[in-house]
Amino acid sequence: MNAQLRLCFYSLVWLGFPANAAVDFDRQIKPILEEKCYRCHDDEKVKGDLRLDYPEGILAGGKGGIVLVPGEPNESSFFILTTYPKDDPDYMPQKGEGLSKPEQNLLKAWIEEGASFGEDFVHDPNPRAKSKFTEADPDSARKYMIMGDALEIVENLRASDLLIDTVNHDSSLFEVSYTHADRGPGEFELTSLAPLSQSLKKLTLARTRITNEDLSSLLELASIEHLDLSRTEVDDRALDFVSQMVNLRTLNLRDTKVTDGGLLKLANLKQLERLYVWGTLVTSTGATRLEKRIEGLAVKMGTSILPPNRGRSPQR
Repeated sequence: MNAQLRLCFYSLVWLGFPANAAVDFDRQIKPILEEKCYRCHDDEKVKGDLRLDYPEGILAGGKGGIVLVPGEPNESSFFILTTYPKDDPDYMPQKGEGLSKPEQNLLKAWIEEGASFGEDFVHDPNPRAKSKFTEADPDSARKYMIMGDALEIVENLRASDLLIDTVNHDSSLFEVSYTHADRGPGEFELTSLAPLSQSLKKLTLARTRITNEDLSSLLELASIEHLDLSRTEVDDRALDFVSQMVNLRTLNLRDTKVTDGGLLKLANLKQLERLYVWGTLVTSTGATRLEKRIEGLAVKMGTSILPPNRGRSPQR
């Protein structure tokens, strides 16, 4: 039995369930969701248009796309985001206590087994997401509304399959994700984001087929503070462009081909606070060297959840 399976075995035993039995959703998974997830993803509050309080809701996913792929925990953000470092902006749950290691292992085992919900799960067959604001609160309504020139820009970008949301419910600041858009190498056209260049704060390109050359257009998007390039095929050449994003505070390079040499190109990003490099070719020596060059920077080596993308096509 390898180390990972042994850990899962002991975790299941520790929780009081036979290690050779299928994970039961109602008895073992649902209580975790009730305690850790329902405060943001049930019928009272539906953050990101995602409900986790009934099977169809979990399987439907939310604004960010599908969150559960039965049999594939490493393709299920439902599981993956619970394993991120707690200071990662994408870590889940964002409120309250996170999942313990035994709970993570149990959730992973349930997904590996096919994510069966059983036959007795009671749910609302016609769920409706609640609005961020109500007609009784016009001040709140104005806060969330995208207005003026930005409205047409956002609608055009959404028509091209990009996911766009406001940052912390501030209608003057935006985040854009390409993760679930159908783009091949050379097809990203980041210049289309230029009309939002002064208000775009977060750009997610994780798990896409973006190339080093595609990133040359980042130079027109200097307002970006958070950039996610994780699980892509980019390497040190991409950092020639990233290194000029002087407002960058968070950079995720997890499971890319970046090396210690590439990291040195980031030394002038004095606003950088968090850098994630697990699953790369970066060594602890290279990470420490960059931390000494940028005051207050924390380079997160962590532990790779998936093997690096080296020599294979990025997973979609």
